[in-house]
Amino acid sequence: MNETIRTLFVTSNPNRAEEVISNIRTRGNAIRPEQVSTTDALAEALENRRFDVLVLIEPGLGLTREHIDEALLASGRRTPVIVLTERAEAERLDDYEAGAYAVVDHELNELASILTVRAAEQFQLRQQMARIDTSLQESERRCQLLLDNSRDAIAYVHEGMHIYANASWRERFGIADPEEIDGLPLMDLIAPESRDELKALLRRFQNGEEGEQAHQAFQLQSFDGTPFEANLRLSTASVEGEACTQVLLDSAQEDPELAEKIDYLSQRDLVTGLYNRQHFTGMIEAAQTQAAQSEKPFALVTLAVDRFTDIRANVGMSASDLLLADIGKLIEDHFAEPAIAARLDGEHFGILIPDTRRNEVESRIHGLMEAVTGRVFELSNASTNCTLSAGVVIADEAAANAEELLAQADRALQKAVEVGGGAHRFFRPAEGEMNQAQADQQWKLRIQDALDHNRLELLYQPIVNLHGADRPRYSVFVRLRDAEGHVHEPDAFLPSAERTDMATPIDRWILKTALQVLAEQLKQDPGTQFFLKLTTGSLGDPSVVSWLHDDLHTLRVPADNVIVELKEPTVVTHLKPSMHVARGLQEMHGHLCIDDFGNGLNPFQLLQHLEADHIKLDPSYVKNLAESDENQQVIREYTEAAHTKGKQVIVPYVEDASVLAVLYSLNVNLVQGYFLQAPMTAPTFDFSST
Repeated sequence: MNETIRTLFVTSNPNRAEEVISNIRTRGNAIRPEQVSTTDALAEALENRRFDVLVLIEPGLGLTREHIDEALLASGRRTPVIVLTERAEAERLDDYEAGAYAVVDHELNELASILTVRAAEQFQLRQQMARIDTSLQESERRCQLLLDNSRDAIAYVHEGMHIYANASWRERFGIADPEEIDGLPLMDLIAPESRDELKALLRRFQNGEEGEQAHQAFQLQSFDGTPFEANLRLSTASVEGEACTQVLLDSAQEDPELAEKIDYLSQRDLVTGLYNRQHFTGMIEAAQTQAAQSEKPFALVTLAVDRFTDIRANVGMSASDLLLADIGKLIEDHFAEPAIAARLDGEHFGILIPDTRRNEVESRIHGLMEAVTGRVFELSNASTNCTLSAGVVIADEAAANAEELLAQADRALQKAVEVGGGAHRFFRPAEGEMNQAQADQQWKLRIQDALDHNRLELLYQPIVNLHGADRPRYSVFVRLRDAEGHVHEPDAFLPSAERTDMATPIDRWILKTALQVLAEQLKQDPGTQFFLKLTTGSLGDPSVVSWLHDDLHTLRVPADNVIVELKEPTVVTHLKPSMHVARGLQEMHGHLCIDDFGNGLNPFQLLQHLEADHIKLDPSYVKNLAESDENQQVIREYTEAAHTKGKQVIVPYVEDASVLAVLYSLNVNLVQGYFLQAPMTAPTFDFSST
């Protein structure tokens, strides 16, 4: 999940909580934990802060699940509760009946971490649904006001009976009392000679024979029996979740051909004559319904005219519209009914092909592309040729919604564009859509390939002193460029590298390469410092300090110019090897920085075990900093505590001036972020200008 999981641990044993926290972070989830062990502390925490999940670790604690329930009730919270217990399975039923999300054995930390994440996801989802429901109710209220005050005569009918009619409808039929409309048969407002016609129209409409809308002229009658003629326009609707029919009263003098033309134009793109995006999206949803009935997949294709911006610049706006119209005709020729073609926007088209297979789709796309490539398009006073790129998704009724399917097809289309155009690509799930083992294996191959072909890259982001320039400092980042030229951020591949034993060779490459750059940089400014990150993988290798020592000695780089960064979760779960690295750095006169600081239960307790000159706060504390009194207070407390211990505080992810002003007032030492400077391909930042 993307959101930080705010977790309250109720336990007297922080080490047990840290084990769960570590497992959650290992699985790629951000967590902000707190710990309490007394009823007073529990009540205070719940009263003042919102948590996504509460984890009760029973062994050694005087509090029970009943105490938790009482505290939640008193605070008005509905936070999901996970209980870690020594009790036998048979004794856990009461916890479930009382509403506990899960009750697991206290030694099953991995299971507890999985359930904590899932409970938080469901809790956050419920909150989102509540917000959506509130928004929906507000929208429905506004729609009701619009209906009530509309000049159009509108009614809603279910099984032939009125369930709603606005004031204009009642006025047109001479119904003074709104209560008289409830349950009134629609046929009572139809002249006897037109009732059979209306029944026939309603049957055809409900059977889908008339499409999404239907209209016809009828002889009507007001409530007192006065006859008049008018059109009834029918469309599908829903009132309070129940399907019904909307009936709109039109003047009988309206031109039926004009009404039909308006309906047609509302679904069409004026340049190409193809369907527009809005109608096309609805047809995708219909295709999913059809796929459920036929048990056959459908294909969704998005197409783009390659280098269309250049073509338009050469031939002009009007001529480029002619080109799009010609291409739209070719698409229709190659994808006849039951396929549906649409112009989505600009030079982008969409094709929906029901009941189809991959080979058939691929063959038809090839035919279309060859037809476009082999043609010279005559456009008024100009001519041009072009190529198409295509992205394809094969899906069935279990697929995502229409917009997500379009997004998947567009991602495949982008892959085709990136290889130079004139190609097609089928959508393949990204790493987040694979299972963990599949994603890890794919990353292992990419990482090894990048190491073998020197496609790892370093970037340098300046770390700036808020209280005056003293010396140049850079945080060093690694990026991976794959065989297709795509650049991947470390958050994408380092977790997989940790799980597949590829983190150590990455760290080794970073140290050697970065120190070579630093050696050159020191010739210009001997005070320059590089912050170099080490992963968990390197801590498992006792020779890691020797690597650093040997590289420093070979390149004649003073250890004082190097700060090794270790993440707080890594230090917590690998304390002994972290202490080994810290001692080695101290002996060499190097430095240590604890990254992602402040998300453990007792972060400053770590500094009793290993010497660190810098702490870099977790990025979650910077989120909405200017508006968050809570985050400001935490940063203030951490900064004061760090200064007392002689440590410097670094705050990353500074994205705007308001955050910078707050951090200055909180007496933070060092900052980095895009507001100051994005990561650079070389350490060339002008620190004198800050």
